[in-house]
Amino acid sequence: MSRKILVVDDDTDNRTIICSALSFSGYAVCQAQNGEEAVERALSEAPDLILMDLSMPILSGWEAAARIKATTRLRHIPIFAFTANALVGEDVRAREAGCDDFITKPCIPSDVVRRIAARLEA
Repeated sequence: MSRKILVVDDDTDNRTIICSALSFSGYAVCQAQNGEEAVERALSEAPDLILMDLSMPILSGWEAAARIKATTRLRHIPIFAFTANALVGEDVRAREAGCDDFITKPCIPSDVVRRIAARLEA
């Protein structure tokens, strides 16, 4: 049974590239376009890991991560912030919101896959 990754990003191109890399690497992938959908998909899909953009419409990734981590049956799911916000201190803010790791965009998809694999194997 393959591990399931929820990819959350409002940018279609970003989602497509990362989802393709994850699928090619053998992961089952589900997607969401905003934070509200992310919370709903986390509840319905029970992913093994969430890759979460932070700056999105409707509900930000910051708030979605906080809501997911506040939900008893979801709080164990690792959330990787996946963002273009590379300012100093953004990684600390992401961790305070409930993210377990921080990946800045642009990035090399194979590096993202390696970091996800390392976390899921730990």
